[in-house]
Amino acid sequence: MPQMPNITIQLVHIQGPLKGQIQDFSQFPVQIGRHSSCGVRFDKDLTTISRQHARIERQGNRFRIIDASTNGTYVNGKRIADVYLRDGDVITFSENGPKASFLTKIEAGAVPEQSMPSAPTPPAPQVAPAPPQMEAPIPPPPQKPAPRPVPTPAAPVPPPDAGHTVGPDALSPVVSTNAPLVIQYGPTLQSYNLLPVTIGTDPACEFVISNDALAGRHVQIFYNADDYYAKDLTGRNMVSINGRPVGTQAVLAQGAELSLSTTGPTFRFLGGGRLAEVQNASAEPLEKTDLDPNAPALDDTPAVPQKKSKSLFKNFFK
Repeated sequence: MPQMPNITIQLVHIQGPLKGQIQDFSQFPVQIGRHSSCGVRFDKDLTTISRQHARIERQGNRFRIIDASTNGTYVNGKRIADVYLRDGDVITFSENGPKASFLTKIEAGAVPEQSMPSAPTPPAPQVAPAPPQMEAPIPPPPQKPAPRPVPTPAAPVPPPDAGHTVGPDALSPVVSTNAPLVIQYGPTLQSYNLLPVTIGTDPACEFVISNDALAGRHVQIFYNADDYYAKDLTGRNMVSINGRPVGTQAVLAQGAELSLSTTGPTFRFLGGGRLAEVQNASAEPLEKTDLDPNAPALDDTPAVPQKKSKSLFKNFFK
């Protein structure tokens, strides 16, 4: 029997007190709220969030979020009771409350091989050997000396074309391919299933960024032979990866920083077709609200130490 694939979900916090953090979960259900037992825990003073606000359950290879709050849970702007989540969905905990995007990572488990018992091989029938026959010896034919090979001059190796990049970043054709891509820029989170995707200021682009430093058609993200690529469409070497101009195009390795110009914007490639904007993080003050009079009372016992959410890198969001 094939094993159940190992699936880890990620919650990328894009608004609220946890903004800039990425939380990974592989054990379910995942509880969300202000209670100390929650995996996604908000401050107890943020009373727009219920103590047990929502939970995420795994059902086979799908994930469902179930609302258990007073002020509601929203997926892509619509209030829900329960709904199956898809990659790129934006979850809002209470109206105008904290926001997080939902992503999944799949690692297929090994499928054990089942050996079938082999049928016994029947013994070969015994054949009596034929009596030896006497044959007259045949004289060997006269041997001719082998001709000496004539050396062939090696063909000259043409020099590499100056317009191509030698090595792993060699030019690859841009073709229409079914591959996932998720782009996070500020509060915007957009997902695509068909590449290439063009980024620029032109309204005809698939992902439009209003920035005077960018060209109308600025950069193109495409997929070829198991790799994601960035292609500079400006013709002015404005696009760079880790501070190095891509020239015409270059492979996006996991963890690479893609800068669209010397003044930004800059994105971090998280692998699996995910681009997240890199900005300086700044603390946001929490707005305290009156306690919910209908909420059940809980004693203020010390919180159970919980695993600290890991940030993918410092200054992830503005």
